[in-house]
Amino acid sequence: MRFSLQDIKKQVHRRGGELFVSLHFLRPGELHTEIDRLVAYHEQLLGQSQRHFSIDDARACIGDYRLAHCLVTTLSAWYSWRQPAWQGALQRLGSETLARFEEAGIASPLHLRLALFNYVNEHYNGFLDTRMRPEALAKFAALYCGKDEQQALSVPDLEYLLALDSDVEALLVRDAPLPPGSAEVAALYNQWVFEAALFNASDIHFVIDCNAFMRAQRAGNDIYTAGIGAVIKRLCYLARKLGVYYDLAYEADPTGGSTSPAILHLTLYGPQEMTGAPQQYGLRLARLCRMLMDYNHNAGGRGAPNRSARSSTLPSSAIIKAEATVYFLQRSYRFVIDTNVLRLLPTPSSTTPETRTSTSTTLVTQSPTPSPASLVGVQFNTPSSNQQTPNHQMRESSPPYQTASSVFDSSIEQSFAEAFRALANSDGADGWQLEREPEPLLLNPVVGETTSSPTLQGIFIPDFALTRSNRRIYVEILGFWTTSYRERKIAKLQHLVGRDDLVLAIPVQARAGFTSLGANFPIVEYDGQLSATELLKVLRSRYDDLAERLARIDVDSVRKRIENAGLLSERACYELLHCYRRSELLRAAERVAGESIAFTPGVGLYHVDWLEHLRVSFVKWLGEVGGKSPGDSLREDGRREGEVGGKDRDPLSLSRVLTWVRTHWPALAACEDATLEAIIGLWPEVRILRSSIFEATVAILDKEGEEPLAPLVETKPKKSARERRTLPKKPIENNTTQGDLWG
Repeated sequence: MRFSLQDIKKQVHRRGGELFVSLHFLRPGELHTEIDRLVAYHEQLLGQSQRHFSIDDARACIGDYRLAHCLVTTLSAWYSWRQPAWQGALQRLGSETLARFEEAGIASPLHLRLALFNYVNEHYNGFLDTRMRPEALAKFAALYCGKDEQQALSVPDLEYLLALDSDVEALLVRDAPLPPGSAEVAALYNQWVFEAALFNASDIHFVIDCNAFMRAQRAGNDIYTAGIGAVIKRLCYLARKLGVYYDLAYEADPTGGSTSPAILHLTLYGPQEMTGAPQQYGLRLARLCRMLMDYNHNAGGRGAPNRSARSSTLPSSAIIKAEATVYFLQRSYRFVIDTNVLRLLPTPSSTTPETRTSTSTTLVTQSPTPSPASLVGVQFNTPSSNQQTPNHQMRESSPPYQTASSVFDSSIEQSFAEAFRALANSDGADGWQLEREPEPLLLNPVVGETTSSPTLQGIFIPDFALTRSNRRIYVEILGFWTTSYRERKIAKLQHLVGRDDLVLAIPVQARAGFTSLGANFPIVEYDGQLSATELLKVLRSRYDDLAERLARIDVDSVRKRIENAGLLSERACYELLHCYRRSELLRAAERVAGESIAFTPGVGLYHVDWLEHLRVSFVKWLGEVGGKSPGDSLREDGRREGEVGGKDRDPLSLSRVLTWVRTHWPALAACEDATLEAIIGLWPEVRILRSSIFEATVAILDKEGEEPLAPLVETKPKKSARERRTLPKKPIENNTTQGDLWG
């Protein structure tokens, strides 16, 4: 249980036309005597029911109403109210009573109240007044008194058992082995005060000094070895893991002409900005700040900070400025998070109970990043720089930026990624390779909302990247959250106008809100789920480079390879001719095909003489082995199937034929079954017979081009349908004579 922003002691003042709120944090040594007195009061009541706990006495230990309420709530991390056990309470009243209750099927206070309800309905017509109540309870208790009258269940004991599961009968217990110290309570109180403000924040803006990591390394602090690059990666991972939305921007160091970031601006958006529900989203925002800033972190409560977890967190010296916009009583306030506030938060050596629970969460959500030593620096490519990385991208200075995480911001992104990978596995993605969370893109220089620096560079991280050969296309899936979210997204995308490598996916419901982007970026609309095939259609129409790929074909080298190998399978043709679809392959094959080289769909490019030699050899072998169709065998013997003296030889199975082809022709050893069947189908004197769905056979025809005859099986005439009896219609005699109408 935590306290809200309304419960915290605070001060509000106006500065420069804006309202600022200052929360009351406990300074070192402040109220330690009062906190020890409050802890002693809790220790005194251990094992007693909640009816003996006086909130007024607890407040008197502190002396301040608001502080006392928050500190009592803080102690709930060590102390809790627990319902007494049913069997334990009955054991104290007597074992005979427990046995009688078990015989009656009463195993909880709820069952006991139900039994009393039925008893009153049966004997007192469902109503007991004040005068008759003691007598009725005594008679009901006598039913469970047992054989020993001295162990009879008294009326007070019965009333105690009836209310055993109520709040007033709950017992105070300590969940920790030792009582907390005043410094531990004050540290956890400060943390909860800080996070109570985040629960109601619309945004939190951090200004981070990137050079602080280098200074920490030069000072011999080997804990921070990952650098700002790993921090950005871990931030992206944790934000996706917890579902927190953020913006990144940076300022390059103007001295020395370097494009490395000197100042990083990080904005985390809170519940008031995104969903308006502070309780759930605000807790995730507070957890993200806790993981990133590494306060309240301890490996198992033993006081030894985890090295791998802290290597990608922000040292306190790196935070130049932090400020949050907090909403309280329908008004917005600025909450300044200065170094004095950060020093009051729990240190990594704190041993609060929440420290031990949050440690496992922090370790579980570690991003699967490469080794910290390879992520010391990060290089930014500005629009005016001459770096080799194109399109103003930001990449690591050592290895390229890669994210192996499978965490998605929404189910739309997850379903799209799964559908696209399924298409890619079946060669239906036109050669595009999907990558999740690619390298960030740099926006054009803009003046930020919270700073007047003209050198502020925005950072945009697309959802996906599609790579094919030397082309790289970024995909951003836009949602429909709040109006402010949509306006920020549009403003950020406006700074990417002019890029030809960004595709936007827009929900149909938000078509009107994103109309301004349609003229600058390719648009894919989706309703519920983003279709991978619809995205591929846009890529084909917008980024069709078939003419360029056809021009790169080295026709002479391809023909020489076909002359040497005899056959270039269709699958190999796709890669060698730079094609991704069957229609593209047909156009590319026209450039290579000639008098001695031909192309057949399903087979590939082949040398005509080589294929003729293969045909002659194959037909000869098949004739010697006995691959004849059933009709040809019958013609040779002049007998019907089943007659004595026939020399009928069954056709060879297709699997045996394919095995022989791969064994005797090394050029076909790596070909698929479908390719070999397509080659056999080119020869008119050979047929593949599929008389069964389980096995196919190969046979030679009697004459070239003649189809195999069907087996001569005597067929019985079908039974005719029952004829309907047609009875002659009885002529209708019309004996009615019409009289004279005018007579």
